[in-house]
Amino acid sequence: MMELQEDEKIILKDDAKSDYFGKGTLYMTSKRIVLDVKTGGLLSKTTEVKIDKLLGTIKEVTAAGGKELRIQFEGSVEPTTLYVANAEKWAAGMNSALTFSGKT
Repeated sequence: MMELQEDEKIILKDDAKSDYFGKGTLYMTSKRIVLDVKTGGLLSKTTEVKIDKLLGTIKEVTAAGGKELRIQFEGSVEPTTLYVANAEKWAAGMNSALTFSGKT
């Protein structure tokens, strides 16, 4: 389960799905992008952090088709694709955070 670091705040939080990781919760904090995914069976559900990247490692964010959010992280060949209810809101939030931090 995602834990906040000192001086870190949750900016966006939403249900998300990844073809690779499965269903979970996507967080954008003041410092990071985190995807928590539920794993296990009916009686033994646990949550695992599958993505935990600093905002500064984002090279590009795009929203395609309403629910498809693509995030290109530094060092990754392919973008990470996540499905959220409002991909444009997430892309705008991430781009704002990157602009604010001087990344773009």
